[in-house]
Amino acid sequence: MKKNVANNLKDFMWQFLMDKGQRANIPALKENVYTLIAMTTQKTAGQKKGINWSELDMLLMSIVIEATALVQSGVLDGIEVKEE
Repeated sequence: MKKNVANNLKDFMWQFLMDKGQRANIPALKENVYTLIAMTTQKTAGQKKGINWSELDMLLMSIVIEATALVQSGVLDGIEVKEE
């Protein structure tokens, strides 16, 4: 899908889903991605010394939410390579 369908909604309730309706939190996105990398590369095989695997679902959801906010914030629009 190339366009945000929420931009065409007239209801104020959906404003948070429209383009420019969110603020990007790039440091939080980077921190969560680096935590995911640490989890997937740990050498303790999930033992007590390693990272808590019960937090994986919340970590993945946090990455999805922050990535969505980054797209909706418009920050990526300035650095996106335009296709010819």
